[in-house]
Amino acid sequence: MYYKISYLLSISILLFFAKCEKVKNKAVEKKDDRNERELAKHLLDDYYQYTRPVRNYSSVLNVTVQPQIYNLVEVNEQNEQIKILLWFPQSWKDDYLTWDPKEWNGIERIIIPKSQIWIPDGYIFNTVEETEPLENHNARVRYDGRVEVDFNKLVDLTCPMSVLSFPFDVQLCALQFGSWSYQAHAISFNVLDTFVPKKSKNSEWDIVSFNATKMTTKYGDTLGGFNVYEEIFYYLELRRKPLYYIVVILLPSFLIVTVSNIGLFTPHGVHGDREEHVSLGLTTMLTMAVILDMVTGQMPRSSEGIPLLGMYVLIEFVISVIAVLVSVVIIFAHERMLYLDATPPYWVCKLFSDDCKMSLEEIEEDFCSKPADLVQELRFCMEEIKRYLDEQDSTEKNRIIWQRFFSWTDIIFSIFFFVVNCLVTFYMFMEFMF
Repeated sequence: MYYKISYLLSISILLFFAKCEKVKNKAVEKKDDRNERELAKHLLDDYYQYTRPVRNYSSVLNVTVQPQIYNLVEVNEQNEQIKILLWFPQSWKDDYLTWDPKEWNGIERIIIPKSQIWIPDGYIFNTVEETEPLENHNARVRYDGRVEVDFNKLVDLTCPMSVLSFPFDVQLCALQFGSWSYQAHAISFNVLDTFVPKKSKNSEWDIVSFNATKMTTKYGDTLGGFNVYEEIFYYLELRRKPLYYIVVILLPSFLIVTVSNIGLFTPHGVHGDREEHVSLGLTTMLTMAVILDMVTGQMPRSSEGIPLLGMYVLIEFVISVIAVLVSVVIIFAHERMLYLDATPPYWVCKLFSDDCKMSLEEIEEDFCSKPADLVQELRFCMEEIKRYLDEQDSTEKNRIIWQRFFSWTDIIFSIFFFVVNCLVTFYMFMEFMF
């Protein structure tokens, strides 16, 4: 009897240990089945994606945002729009996407399609068009419920342009971001420092800064109350690279007007001929009109005023017009003096001729101012001098004197317009040179 009881007891103990080993093997096998796929199914099995993922309704959901400008695609001055490619990372805590890594083979992060979980409805309000080149985003979920999604947005923004200092202008564009549905008591934004990658470059513009400011704004509703929203204003500062406009428009305009002014007051022959002066001036004015049209064609139609470069071209055009008018007056005066065979004034003759005699009228006035006895004594001499001067051929001498006079007039006006042109250019662009 004793041996029978011992035998049964031994069999029972063996069966117990065998059963324990089987249970242990099943537990190990079950633990091995806890992979990423099973975890995602576990988290999304009873998940509701249409409400805020908070267990307490009064809790404010904090959403962290940190946009990055990947590339400045285009700046359209005429339509006052800019197009930028943004990386827009956002993160928040989802109370319903948590697990214990110890129970899931040490899994701390998984990737879930964003279409299956709740996503903040962040929206850029002042955009003309917003597209997402990459539509199938995935969300990175951590075991403590932290969710992070990287949005990729191609945004076309309205940006009022201030072009008064074109092409040395600096533009400030605002990007208004916030939640379209949730008010400030439901969602609050945590703004991290923004930055622009070094590889983000544009051939015409430099990105100077990209800063953020958070504001709380009240909007009236249709029920007579107010809706309070948190909004983030991102300010993008752009500076134009002026080298292209300096080389293509500014320097050619300065050189064309300078050479034209020198040519207007330069004789076309050794005898002081001035043919084709008016044609040269008209050609210069036509050129400046074409350049002015090039400048205005790239600028928005603004009531602020004329851009700096356009104003410069317009002033250069006015200088050319004045130079042509002065040149025409000089040509006309020179031709009239030669046609009328006019005698140069004494001071002109004195300046441009070594052998210069006063006219008879001046001599008579000079003698009349002396006592009468001298006048009577010298009257005979006066008649002799008059007879002598009448016999002289003064036409060639007068022509040479007038030619010298108007040649020096040309030189003076040429230097004058050159100095004026240089001073105007220096004054208008002085603040951008230093």
